[in-house]
Amino acid sequence: MKALLVRFICRLLAVSLIALPYAAPTQAGMIGVDEALAVQSQAERGKLHGFLARADVQKQLAVLGVDPAAATERANALTDDEVQQLAGRIDSLPAGADISTAGLLLVLIVILLIFMLRR
Repeated sequence: MKALLVRFICRLLAVSLIALPYAAPTQAGMIGVDEALAVQSQAERGKLHGFLARADVQKQLAVLGVDPAAATERANALTDDEVQQLAGRIDSLPAGADISTAGLLLVLIVILLIFMLRR
């Protein structure tokens, strides 16, 4: 029984290795520079709109006296170069709380004091 099952699986794998590449033909081709730039531009515009849709950004816009809808309209009116510059600035923003050197030293001193007092 076990030999029959192993033989069946081997034959099934052999047939699938031969037949499956022809079952779903794929086509590869070169894309033009214009198409690649259009995709990149759409991705950068999506990043900008995602940034403007964040709650903390909308709150900060309201504090600055800018209507979030007006900011979105202005973002839609930007040229591709301006969108690329803004997307680059968004990418360069720190991704979390930015702690200063003094703050880091203070935290380390407190941790060391806690360990010393436990002894």
